[in-house]
Amino acid sequence: MPMRAIKMMIAIGVAVSCLACSERGSEQVDRLNSVSYSYHYRNLDSTRVYAERALKESAHYVDGQAEALNNLAFVSIAKMDYGKALRQLTQVQRVTDNQVELLVSDVQLMRLCQRQSHNKDFYNHRERAMRRLNRINEEYDNLSQRLRKRMIYAESELFIVASVYFYYIGLPDKSVKELQNISLKGEIQQDTAQWLSYLYNVGAGSLVTASTKAEIYQHEFEYLFRCYMAALQNNYPYWEANSMQAISEHLNDGQQRRLLAKNNSAAFTILNTDHMPDSLLAGNLAQRSLELFSKYGDVYQTAGAYRTLASCYWNLADYKSALFCLQNALYKNSAIRKAPDLVASICEQLSLVYSAMNVKSRSDENRNAYLDIQKQTRQDRRQEARAEQLDRYSLQLNSMLAAVAGMIVLVIFLLFVFNYMRNKQNKKFSSDKMLEPLRRWESLNAKHIEELNELFEELHEQQDVARIHVAENKKKNEEQRAKVSLANSVIPFIDRMRHEIHRLDASREAEEVRNERYAYIAELTDKIRDYNDILTHWIQMRQGELNLHIESIALQSLFDIVWKGRMGFNLKGIQLLVEPTEEVVKADRTLTLFMINTLADNARKFTPQGGTVRLCAQALENGYVEISIADNGIGMSEEEVTHLFERKVVNSTSQDVQTSHGFGLMNCKGIIDKYRKISNIFSGCTISVKSEQGKGSCFSFRLPKGVIYGLGALLLLLPMRAVAEQKVENRNKIQENRNKIQEQIQNNTPSGKYLKNADVFANRAYFANINGQYKEALLYADSCIEVLNRVYRMHHPGGKALMVSYSQSVGIPAEIQWLHDGLETNFNIILDIRNESAIAALALHKWALYHYNNEVYTRLFKERSADGTLREYVVRMQQSETNKTVTIIILVILLLMLFPAYYLLFYRHFMMYRAYVERIKDINKIVLNTDTSQKKLDSIEHILKSMDKYYRENIQFSSLNAVVYQIRDVLKKSVDLEKHREENIELAEDELHRIENENDQLHVNNSVLDNCLSALKHETMYYPSRIRQLIDDRDEDLHGMTELVDYYKDLYMLLSAQAMRQLEEIRHTCRPLSLLSLLGRFQLKENAKEPLQVMGDEDLLRYLFSLLYGLLAQYAPILDVEVKNQRYIKLSMFFPGTVFTDEECRQLFSPTTGNLQFYVCRQIVRDTGEMTSARGCGAFAYNLQGRTRIELTLPKA
Repeated sequence: MPMRAIKMMIAIGVAVSCLACSERGSEQVDRLNSVSYSYHYRNLDSTRVYAERALKESAHYVDGQAEALNNLAFVSIAKMDYGKALRQLTQVQRVTDNQVELLVSDVQLMRLCQRQSHNKDFYNHRERAMRRLNRINEEYDNLSQRLRKRMIYAESELFIVASVYFYYIGLPDKSVKELQNISLKGEIQQDTAQWLSYLYNVGAGSLVTASTKAEIYQHEFEYLFRCYMAALQNNYPYWEANSMQAISEHLNDGQQRRLLAKNNSAAFTILNTDHMPDSLLAGNLAQRSLELFSKYGDVYQTAGAYRTLASCYWNLADYKSALFCLQNALYKNSAIRKAPDLVASICEQLSLVYSAMNVKSRSDENRNAYLDIQKQTRQDRRQEARAEQLDRYSLQLNSMLAAVAGMIVLVIFLLFVFNYMRNKQNKKFSSDKMLEPLRRWESLNAKHIEELNELFEELHEQQDVARIHVAENKKKNEEQRAKVSLANSVIPFIDRMRHEIHRLDASREAEEVRNERYAYIAELTDKIRDYNDILTHWIQMRQGELNLHIESIALQSLFDIVWKGRMGFNLKGIQLLVEPTEEVVKADRTLTLFMINTLADNARKFTPQGGTVRLCAQALENGYVEISIADNGIGMSEEEVTHLFERKVVNSTSQDVQTSHGFGLMNCKGIIDKYRKISNIFSGCTISVKSEQGKGSCFSFRLPKGVIYGLGALLLLLPMRAVAEQKVENRNKIQENRNKIQEQIQNNTPSGKYLKNADVFANRAYFANINGQYKEALLYADSCIEVLNRVYRMHHPGGKALMVSYSQSVGIPAEIQWLHDGLETNFNIILDIRNESAIAALALHKWALYHYNNEVYTRLFKERSADGTLREYVVRMQQSETNKTVTIIILVILLLMLFPAYYLLFYRHFMMYRAYVERIKDINKIVLNTDTSQKKLDSIEHILKSMDKYYRENIQFSSLNAVVYQIRDVLKKSVDLEKHREENIELAEDELHRIENENDQLHVNNSVLDNCLSALKHETMYYPSRIRQLIDDRDEDLHGMTELVDYYKDLYMLLSAQAMRQLEEIRHTCRPLSLLSLLGRFQLKENAKEPLQVMGDEDLLRYLFSLLYGLLAQYAPILDVEVKNQRYIKLSMFFPGTVFTDEECRQLFSPTTGNLQFYVCRQIVRDTGEMTSARGCGAFAYNLQGRTRIELTLPKA
């Protein structure tokens, strides 16, 4: 017994000794951690050494281990070893449940995310830190004295880090709000380092508000100087360097420096330890801060100090030194790349320095890098939408909880009363409940019908827009026809001239006769030259009106169209190979498809049976894409390749190939030439060919690369309820397309026109910058700003928040105010014009203008993309998860309660009654399945036929029969309605395709006719002058004159025939039209208002009368209408007096008219006559009894 007592006492002694050692060990760890924390802003190496010692001795003390890891993570963040810091902070989360140290860990994770611009993760960590802070504050009285001191650091650091984050993402109001959570005279004064941090962030963060800039400068300087003096007194080199760096940035501005020097002479004396001139003090402070940061070892702050020193050199125009500092900041330590915001600011400053050194390419490269980083680190506004959806979903879940609670109460109530109701329930059945699936299906089907209706309306709106384009292209085509008619009217003169020259060459006539012939030939050449001059003038007048629809095109969509036409190749026994491509080009979609089709068709013509034609695209290093069409056909000789793009007939002796006139290649070359003329972007566009006889040819042309932005990454955000949201997505797409069409229609509103003009000015500024015309770019920017201000005045007539090109005001820029006020304008245009203004100012070395425009651009970009709902997103996500869990538990309980209730209440139902109900349930399942309405109806009819006659005739089931027949009748109506809607949509789609095809055909035809007429003008305009020279020489070279005129006629006829072939490809639609609806604003005689109809194309006839009204409205014509020979309608225009002379009347509708629009009117009348085979149509003008009269004859319907 004594021995056992002795052993027990020894064991107790050992335990007490271990406990005492453990307590002494924890005190040692706490002491080491405190020392490590005291060195945070004094010496990083000492911080690390003491923290490592604390970590080593804290094997059995998890709280001390967590604090040591937090101290080490502080060092890793300063050294920019972010991977190591993340591992250390993650380990803190695993090793301890000490909420204070976990809060410190969360705050350091926030700073880590802020440095790396991981915005989404920042909000997650901040939300977790705020929840943890609230829990700690609830138990604050239970904290030890040591933990309370740690809380001073943790809480103040939380708000400071959040303030810094919001400041850097462009949300100054939130930044100020975070710092307001800290009381300057509160507990923070017990922690000198955090108090210094607060002073610095207030002074350096542009968070001070005052009525004037001078007051702001003074208050900020006072905060920074207090920080500097306190850092000196308490030996905090980190804050000493930070305050000097911030003061240096304030002194960089000469006006600010002079103001501060005047009001703070004593402070300047203390700061200026090296007795530098005031103009060099900023650089001196920056140099001293750089030395302190380098010695301290903070990589991030060292790079920032280099950046500040570079700004000082830049203000002194020492650009080489500035460049040296910035390169050190960016490349001295590669870890700096882990901080995108800091790299962005350095790149921006490099852009300024290179611009000042006139190294434009490097300046543009660094500015583009700066903008790219801004886009990469921007907030994702789509998270806001997700947060709102989550909020609504959370409310729905809460409603569901209330409904479930009500259902539970209802079930309990039914357990008591249903025994009484059971007998009655056996005799009748709730048809409403059985019809509930039908109601749900009707709701879904109504949405489907609504989608069909929206699609039908959208198709009609697209048809309206397409018809407008067709009408415009018809007008252009009619002008082209008039030009071709004018060109063809020269052919008789050429024939006469040729005849006379042949007579001169064939026989020797009397001198008088020969002189007459020479005079007549000279007269003909003059006449031809007059007509050529008219045609040349007309072509030049309209040359700038070619409407090229330049856009980014995915080449694969065009290749797919070519592949669909492979049947033509297969019928000839030729294999068509189309290689898939992901390339995108910037060009006109229709003309690009025309060129590919033309070259592919040529390859098919000249490739014998068994050959191969290959279509592919390849990206080039110079920013262009080369589209190639290669074949292994008959090939060409070197001479044929040399003259390939000239206008000559190409024949082949092979029976397997066809003959070509070469006009398609000529038009392709013409299209490329047009591209090259419209912009420098297309300067590298070419068309070329490589060929070898017997081996084949390869045609290729080059177009600039385009860009198509996608949202493929967002597909990862698809919700769980994919089927329902897919329908919503489809409806959103329909609405989006509809909005685009509506936007096109609303372009005619005043606001739409202003924004359209502003967009034009922004594009011109962009192209001016590309072409190096920076002053012109600033002028375009001023014009764009003026137009945008007009849009603002339309919405706010008395408003004063107007955009300016440059301002020194401390107020909010106008465009930022517009964004806050929700002004309905295009902020993309504002971003574009501010960016282009900054680029132009940078190139012109207008630094103040650059800084203003760049600051507005960056601030507007960040505010537009700032995500203010991520915090709510996280909260709602967690609430939703909780609600889901609660809902599932309650539903399970409810489900468990339903089984006994079902057993007690429904078990004794008659089997026959239940069988009938099961049949109805089967019908309801059919109603709710995914089959078509027709299949559902057929299935229900099959069930009805299989049901026994007893069920249908028994009065007990009359209510159930009514349910079945109601379901069947509703489905029948739905099938009929859906079929009718789908037929209408199919017809509307066919009509839209027809209109679009007509528009594309007219667009291509107009472009090709432009090439034909240009070729006719350039290739033949030389010959009349040359023939006239030979006429002046008389009989010296009659034989050469004869050959020249023969070649002139052949060439003219060939080029004219080419244009005529293009005209024959277009056929307009004729139909009866109400004459009164066409005449528009013409004043009619009272007896001329009878309802008459004419035959013709509606667009052309409306264009005819709109032209005539525009030409003659000033003369107040009166229109009379009469029927002529029951075949024609004659329209006579009377004028109060003589409007035109007799000679002008004779020439009014001829090629030599004074206004070519009259000639276009005559062409429309002639074409209408040809389309309706009414040869009596025409347009005439004459004077009768001192009054001018114009007559139009049109075919009667």
